[in-house]
Amino acid sequence: MDAMTWIFVLVGVAVAGIAALAWPAARVLTAARELRAEVDRAKGRFGMSE
Repeated sequence: MDAMTWIFVLVGVAVAGIAALAWPAARVLTAARELRAEVDRAKGRFGMSE
């Protein structure tokens, strides 16, 4: 294979890797947002101020 083919293959692998990490990253951000809301609710129940 020539150099251009290797470049295309490596770019494709890099894009696939980034796409594979995007879904777990979105789930982590959603979970962090939900956890923050839960902590705020718990603080309110115990009467703790910010």
